[in-house]
Amino acid sequence: MAYHYRVVYKETEETLEAVCELYDADNSELTMKVVAVGAGILVLALNFLYGDPGKGTLSGLLFFLVKYLISWAALTAAAMFLNRTVWRKAVRATAAGDAQEMYRYRKAKNGEAVVSQIDFYEDRFESVTKIKKRAFEYGQVLRLLETERGFGLVIRKDKDTMGSPRALIGFPKEALVEGDMEELKEFLLKRCQGAGGKIKKL
Repeated sequence: MAYHYRVVYKETEETLEAVCELYDADNSELTMKVVAVGAGILVLALNFLYGDPGKGTLSGLLFFLVKYLISWAALTAAAMFLNRTVWRKAVRATAAGDAQEMYRYRKAKNGEAVVSQIDFYEDRFESVTKIKKRAFEYGQVLRLLETERGFGLVIRKDKDTMGSPRALIGFPKEALVEGDMEELKEFLLKRCQGAGGKIKKL
């Protein structure tokens, strides 16, 4: 069966940086959401434990909860905005360091720079290197991610696989050698039902 789209790139610090940025930016956003939710719950609990929200009246309590939820939502939105603007520089710096480390490790392990290839077929996609080939069904895709330089698919791995139950298959956009990037995105949106019909911009 012929592939529809093909990605090929030689792993360098620059190409791996685009992939690491996908992972680090997504991880940063998830962390920020967890912190915002956790902090909100903690502050609310402390208010009830050591304060007197609502001053003992039902109407006062309802007013307090509405005001609190609005403030919580506003602070969460502000935190997400800062994460995507100011904090993004730190994420890029982290991605650059991760890419250097990954490049050195993978080159030392393989004896040479790795050439990565991803082929997108009608019913699956395959990640191929000189020493390893992995095939995934589109039903395993949980999210589609995109940054200015990279694109990634977060997948649910098999239950028997060691380590994290999820993995990221990412690549620099410029590595798409067969087909158009916009066409590939439309192709994936139709097949990756688990991604909810959207691509998450990071």
